Amino acid sequence: TEYDSVEALQRNISLADRWLRGMAQGAESSGRTVQYCMPYAYDVLSASAYPAVTNARATGDYISRGTQWAMGATSMFYWAIGILPFKDGFYSSNLPQLGGQIVGPETRPDRATLMAALSGAMVGPMDGIHLMNASRVMSTCRADGTVLKPDRPLMPLETCFASGVDPATCFNYYSYSDIPGLGRAFYVFMDSPRPLGVKEVMPAGREADQFAVYNWYTSSLTWVTAGEQTHVDVEAGYEGHGYVLISPVSQGWALLGEAGKLVPTSSLRFKSLRTMSSGQLLVQVAGAHGETVEVCAAHQQSRKIACKSVDIQKEVVEITFSEPSDVFVV
Repeated sequence: TEYDSVEALQRNISLADRWLRGMAQGAESSGRTVQYCMPYAYDVLSASAYPAVTNARATGDYISRGTQWAMGATSMFYWAIGILPFKDGFYSSNLPQLGGQIVGPETRPDRATLMAALSGAMVGPMDGIHLMNASRVMSTCRADGTVLKPDRPLMPLETCFASGVDPATCFNYYSYSDIPGLGRAFYVFMDSPRPLGVKEVMPAGREADQFAVYNWYTSSLTWVTAGEQTHVDVEAGYEGHGYVLISPVSQGWALLGEAGKLVPTSSLRFKSLRTMSSGQLLVQVAGAHGETVEVCAAHQQSRKIACKSVDIQKEVVEITFSEPSDVFVV
C-alpha cells in the first residue's frame, strides 16, 4: 500500500488524511466514485466520512488463491460503515489463462462468481480474450449488465459466532432480498454443505411460518414449516459447495424468481408480489428493454413449479400465475 511505500505518509501525521480527503473530494466533484484497494482498517474507516468512496476490496490478490474468495467476515465491517465489499477480479472459466498474471486454471469458477454477486458490489471477471464463460458471467446480471444484487452483502451464518470460531475461517454465508408482498428471501452458501437450521438465517425471529427451499444446483424443492428445530439438508453442487434460496410462502405461493441467476429474487428485478383471493399470484418484474426474463414460482398445494417468460417492453411488467390452469414443471 501507499502507506508502506511513501515515506512522507509515515512522517507527516496529517498528510494521509489530506490525501484521502483530496482524492474523495476530487472524485465527487467530477461525478466519479472511489474504490479503496488493499486498504488497512484505518483506511476503510476513513471512507465513512467520504460519500464518494462506495466500495473497497474485501479480499487479497486473486493471484494468491487459497481462501482468497472468502469475504463474509470482512463484508460485515464494510457494510457497518456504509461501503460495499468488492471481490477481486476472477476467472469465470476453468480454462488456462495464458498470458495472464496467473495462468490458472480456476478450479471453482462458480464459487468465485457467486461470491462476487453476493458481495453487492461490482462483478469483475478478468478472463483473457475468448476465454470468458459468458453464461456464467450473465448469471450475475440483467441483459444490460445491471448486477442483480442482494439487499445487503453476504455475512457469516449465526452459528459461525455461536460456535466460538473465528468468523473469518467460517465459510458458511447468507444474504437476503426484501420484496414488497413477499417478505425476505434468503440466499445461503455453504462451502462444506451440512444440514441448515432456519434459525441460522433468522436470528431475530422468523420472517414467515412456511418456506420453500430451492437448491440452485440440484433444482430440488423442499417445503418447511419454520420452527426452532427446523433443519434442511443442503446438497452440494458440482463444485462441492451448496447454495439454496429460502423463499417465504404467501397464500400458497413461493417466488423462486430467475432460476438461472445467482441472486434469483433480487429486488432490482422483482418490485412487488401480490396474491389474490382467486388464488392468482401477480409478480412485477423490471428489466432492460427487449430482455426476455423467465420467472418461476412454486405452488404449495400441488408441490410443483410454474415458469413463465416475459419480454420486457416497459420499465415494469406484471406476470400472473394461476392454478391449476398454468403449465407446471416438476
